[in-house]
Amino acid sequence: MAESRGPDIRISSGERDEAVRLLGTHLSTGRLDPAEYEFRHVRAVAARTRTEIEALFTDLPAPHPDMSAAVSPLRALRTSVGPVVGRKAPPAAGLEATPASEALNLLAGLVLLLGLPGTVVLTVFTGLWWTIVVAVLVTIVAGVLAEGLKRRSR
Repeated sequence: MAESRGPDIRISSGERDEAVRLLGTHLSTGRLDPAEYEFRHVRAVAARTRTEIEALFTDLPAPHPDMSAAVSPLRALRTSVGPVVGRKAPPAAGLEATPASEALNLLAGLVLLLGLPGTVVLTVFTGLWWTIVVAVLVTIVAGVLAEGLKRRSR
């Protein structure tokens, strides 16, 4: 329901100015005659919504004005905050975590949070600098293996 309201979102004066500029481009390339340009120009200046601007370009090839910034507040909230509370988020790239991938993610996290500071202490007090390299490599390998062990969702 909210998606159907998306095209009726108000636009900014900058978006109207871009539409007028692009209509001028179509006039200069001969796609619009001066009378048609004047008709569309007046409508573009008076336009208040995405639908009104997009209607001026339906029969014209590119370039069209970029109306991607004029989106429904609900859609903008969904994309910036994430899924609506109570709904399960869709898995990224169609992959689901498996017990093995979760265990490797846990290992990578623990090595990063506990092992790396421990290796820094070892390096400072004993000079065993190579332990930092081991901790970083274990973290990277565990993370890569965890991603590889995820299975495709159905």
